[in-house]
Order: sequence, then C-alpha cells, then structure tokens
Amino acid sequence: MKKAKILLVLLLALPTLIFAQMDCSGTLKSLQVDPPFNLSSLSKSAVCVSGHTYEFVVPLSKGYQYRFIFYASSVFNNDIQFKMIDLNSNKEFLNLPGKSEMNERGTAVLAPYYDEKTYKEIHPYFDILPSSSTSMKIVIDVKETADLIKGCITVVVLDKEFEEGTF
Repeated sequence: MKKAKILLVLLLALPTLIFAQMDCSGTLKSLQVDPPFNLSSLSKSAVCVSGHTYEFVVPLSKGYQYRFIFYASSVFNNDIQFKMIDLNSNKEFLNLPGKSEMNERGTAVLAPYYDEKTYKEIHPYFDILPSSSTSMKIVIDVKETADLIKGCITVVVLDKEFEEGTF
C-alpha cells in the first residue's frame, strides 16, 4: 500500500519536475557578442507556455546604449507578440509579432531578414539610447494553441557605454 502511494505521488509530481528541469539558458550560454557590446546581466531566459502573457521590467541608464534581441523555441512557430513600453512616458517603443509575411527589417522580432548591404540573413535586434534613466517593460504574449506547448523564450540585453557621435 505504501509503495502504491509513493508511486502515485511520483507519477503526479513527474510532469512538474520535468517542467522545472527544462534548461532555457542554452541561448545565453552560446551567444557570441560582438564588441563593443557586452552581455548584460539583465538578459533573461525562461520556460513559457502557450496562451500566457509574460512581463518583466528592465532598468535602463542614461549614458548607455542597449540592444535587445529576442529568441524563442521553434515549438511556438514564432506565434508570439512582443511589446516594449517605456514606463516613464508610457510610450510603446515596440509592438511586433514574432513573424511576418514581409520578413523585412522592423516587421518581425524573431524571423531573420535579408540585409542587402551585407548579403546575409540577420537576426532582428532593436537599439535603444535612453535620454534619461528609465525602465522598459517587456510584454511577451504567447498565442494560445489547441495543445499546451512549453518552450523557451530568451530576451538578450546587450549594453555599451554611449560615446557622442557613435550612434
């Protein structure tokens, strides 16, 4: 009887344990950052579930330039909406889907676009140069699907000290 109870508890807890052990840090660990940018400790990677919205706040300091890069597990099929809102002014800085039909710079957050100058596909990135210290709220809306989907979403934050005349 005790063995059956223990087995039942393990069977009920197993999905939670598997979910908790999903490692989403791979993108951050494998990222190659090109100077003069540095990988900021503000970068986050987390397990996300379809049909949910996630928010987190990133403090930004005057005198720094920030670059945001978004990645998501392929299980989401890029069906994700990304928003960035400046909390000081309540102004929306970014409101784009993970994919778009056009695949041009500035039309999607996750889908690479073809750069005519370098003749390469480039993963989208978004630069911010705050005129004063502020906080940016990032809202990630993972579209609902028929089946519950779990995967990783990573927000990479790069920073560098801003030098006049370099932007």
